[in-house]
Amino acid sequence: MSRIWIKNPLAIYTPNNIDANGGLVIERKQIVELIPRGKKPTIPCETVFDASRHVVLPGLINTHHHFYQTLTRAVPAASGKELFSWLKVLYGIWAETT
Repeated sequence: MSRIWIKNPLAIYTPNNIDANGGLVIERKQIVELIPRGKKPTIPCETVFDASRHVVLPGLINTHHHFYQTLTRAVPAASGKELFSWLKVLYGIWAETT
């Protein structure tokens, strides 16, 4: 059984703002532990992934193009616009990330 520690992400989203700034542990394709800043997993992990240059968004399934929409949904220039006007503002931003 392999445990993976996704360690010290640049940012991490957790429900209810739970402190998981130290990362999270995955076992059998499930999150089994949230690690507070400065702490280590309660059980050692076989694999450690340095996520210090990554943003972790646990739970996203079948994200395809919606991933970019999640990260840019509050861009001021797009705020309050109808769908297609909103998309036109954001297409330029998304094109820069690919």
